[in-house]
Amino acid sequence: MRLHQHDDGPPEARHPRGAALRAGVAPFRSWAASLAHRAPLTLSVLAALWILGLGTGSLPNGPPTALAPSVLFNPGSIAQNPLALVLSLAWAPDAGAYLGSSAALLTLGVFAESRLGTSRFAATVVATHLLALLGSLVVGAAVAPLFPRWAALFVTSELGGPAVGLLGAAMAATADLGPLWRRRLRILGVLLPLTLVLYNGALLSVALLTAALIGLAAGPVLLRHRVRHAAAPSIRESRVLVALICAAVAVGPVLAALSPHATGPFAVLGFLFTSVEGATPEAVRAVCEPGGVVRECAEAKLQARAGLGGVVMSCLPSVLLLVLADGLRRGRRFAWAGTIVVQLGLALLSVQTFVTFLRHGASGDLAPLLAGARPERVIVDLVVPALQPVVIVILLVVVRRLFTLRAAPGTYRSIALRMGGALVLASVAYLGLGLAIADQFSPVATLPALVADFPQRLLPIAVTLHVYPAFLPSASAAILLYEWIGIAFWGVVAVLLLRSFRSVRRSADDADRDRARPIAARDGRGSMTWMGLWPGNSYWFDHTSYVPYRVVSGVALTLAGPVGPRADTERALRGFSDHCAAQGWTPCFYSVTGEVADRLGRVGFRRLQVAEETVMDLGDLAFTGKRFQDIRTSLNQARKNGVHAEWLDTRRIPLVILDQIRSISEEWVADKSLPEMGFTLGGIDELLDPAVRCSVIIDADRTVHAVASWLPIHDDGRVTGWTLDFMRRRSSGFKRSIEVLIAQAALDLQAEGYSELSLSGAPLARADGKDTSPSAVDALDRVLGFIGRALEPVYGFRSLFAFKSKFGPRYVPLYLCYQDPASLPAIGQAITRAYAPDVAIGDVWRLITALTRRTKRTTTAATGASSKGTEKPR
Repeated sequence: MRLHQHDDGPPEARHPRGAALRAGVAPFRSWAASLAHRAPLTLSVLAALWILGLGTGSLPNGPPTALAPSVLFNPGSIAQNPLALVLSLAWAPDAGAYLGSSAALLTLGVFAESRLGTSRFAATVVATHLLALLGSLVVGAAVAPLFPRWAALFVTSELGGPAVGLLGAAMAATADLGPLWRRRLRILGVLLPLTLVLYNGALLSVALLTAALIGLAAGPVLLRHRVRHAAAPSIRESRVLVALICAAVAVGPVLAALSPHATGPFAVLGFLFTSVEGATPEAVRAVCEPGGVVRECAEAKLQARAGLGGVVMSCLPSVLLLVLADGLRRGRRFAWAGTIVVQLGLALLSVQTFVTFLRHGASGDLAPLLAGARPERVIVDLVVPALQPVVIVILLVVVRRLFTLRAAPGTYRSIALRMGGALVLASVAYLGLGLAIADQFSPVATLPALVADFPQRLLPIAVTLHVYPAFLPSASAAILLYEWIGIAFWGVVAVLLLRSFRSVRRSADDADRDRARPIAARDGRGSMTWMGLWPGNSYWFDHTSYVPYRVVSGVALTLAGPVGPRADTERALRGFSDHCAAQGWTPCFYSVTGEVADRLGRVGFRRLQVAEETVMDLGDLAFTGKRFQDIRTSLNQARKNGVHAEWLDTRRIPLVILDQIRSISEEWVADKSLPEMGFTLGGIDELLDPAVRCSVIIDADRTVHAVASWLPIHDDGRVTGWTLDFMRRRSSGFKRSIEVLIAQAALDLQAEGYSELSLSGAPLARADGKDTSPSAVDALDRVLGFIGRALEPVYGFRSLFAFKSKFGPRYVPLYLCYQDPASLPAIGQAITRAYAPDVAIGDVWRLITALTRRTKRTTTAATGASSKGTEKPR
């Protein structure tokens, strides 16, 4: 009799390997199911593309000869095969194009279909594909008189695959994004194909650029979005955009030099700036025949031997520009100046090449680029591309205000010393190793010859080709030393520069700030004390107190009152006023409490209310009763939508969360007509202070919907409350995120034992419109009121103030205190410049335009209401 052993264990226990495999596959299955739900057509097209390619024998070398004319777009034969305009969507010319089309489907296709919907996505892909191919035919005909070689390449080129239509659809879908990512994706979607068109000129690049432009125009129509004004990017975003442009013009010449069929209008720069030329064995033999020129023979041999190391050294200016572009992205002044110097050097190189052309004509690989052009157009064909460095220099001069950050003192002196050390090490290595393998050079290298040749190893081929070489490498070790010693040296220089872009310059104000910080933690009082520790403020000290201030147009504008022991407040007020008088400044105490305003009144200052702070007392706070119905509704909806509040340690915010916070902030700034404001309004940099707390609204997928930062309020050396500072919400996130963020923070901080929560005072806004100021300051009161109304459609100060009232706070008036009414115009200007120091003429024009649109909408609405007999009392 057989006995069956019965196992009651779970299947996972009986088959641990199978369970582990299923657990590993589960996330992929979930991702695939989500992808199929979001983009079913995209995945279907991906499968069909490969099935057709395999079924028709089009892999890996493209469609068969008999099929290719019918399924690939060719400008030269499109008249005989018009169906190729459509069929080219489903076939690609080679395996690389199939892989590229697949990548485009999984990225651009999924994004566009999920935004546009399946039917509109399909129509957009087909329409932009057709229009882009027809547009490339028009471009080819238009450029033929000026660039005959470029036009001739069009006729012999083949194009296929859905990538062109996918880019057009993706550009159309960006109309549904927020301002930040809309701008980023549109710039990338246009800049990349534009770079390819200018420097490479391939048919595909022209079709991609045409499709991107068509998609941009079609997006608002497809999604029924009105075209919004071009919002002003933040300073950080503007730096990124300038860095991208500089990186594109750095990569472009290298792209042209390395492309075997580069014929774009700027392709000539690949040879002007890099001198990467091909020397075939046949060409070397022809030049080095008996009776030939020895120098030309040596140059041809060097070009023929130039491997990867030679190519990298020939691209040295472009590599240096890419390194400097990282500094531009970070706002570094040194990178700004360095980029200008390199671009001016390239401009001089262009002038030298142009002069050489006038004397001797085109030679080398430059000759085919100019072949076929009419004589009167040849000069223009050289001059116009060579003006590119000048255009970049002009751009950098125009935006020079973006690049003001300097490295710490001694940074570049240290870099110079380390570069000197690297230069010594490189020279010793070159001489020592060169002597050790001297027989691998032809002729045999000697010490004097190596010493004379070393400087040439640090220069691009463009320079060294015109210097007669004393010897040439003939074996692998010699070639490696000959080509890579310069790369090693410049690699060290690049690393040193990249590290310097992270160096922070400390000023006297930084040292004063370090001195003020413990005073603020010990004797600070009020919600604005911590704001006085932000960069941009200077500090006046007496024995026990300090006053944070900034001088704008001769006005010393303080941020709240003195910080220090209460008994020393009046002495600090007098001392700072005397200091301003000695410096010739006009003292102005901004956003001070009534207590400080009373003390200032005793020393001859007048007051004007400029804001009201909203403060929540946490002692017996409970969101009960009818007046908190909206707050309870928001908290309940947050639970239903799967979002919750979470506190973050500002010293250890995960990069994926920090990147989302930056994106939300940039999106908020990008949707404004004016740049981001400062003074009493903090940003990302202020949020990262270790003493600051940060809370977010986040969901189960770790998507951040809203973020806020909280500044500490001190009393008698301990933190008694927190002040709301930085507050942003994702435009596509949970709609009631801000209400939940504030309400949950109030409940959490109450549970931690804190006594108050300040929601800050919205600048230029207060609870009522009563004018309690003396008649002498009516003018300034009206000016500040006008500024508040003018900035309302842009920054929403008054709307924000009204929003905070739903939390049932008490109101604390904040005052501006001054001495002489005659200084009020200067004070008004100083306040404006303190909040918006980077506002330019163009920004003011955008503000006026926004106000005009708002006024028109208001007038139209009022007229419509009046015509219906529903006019409301004013």
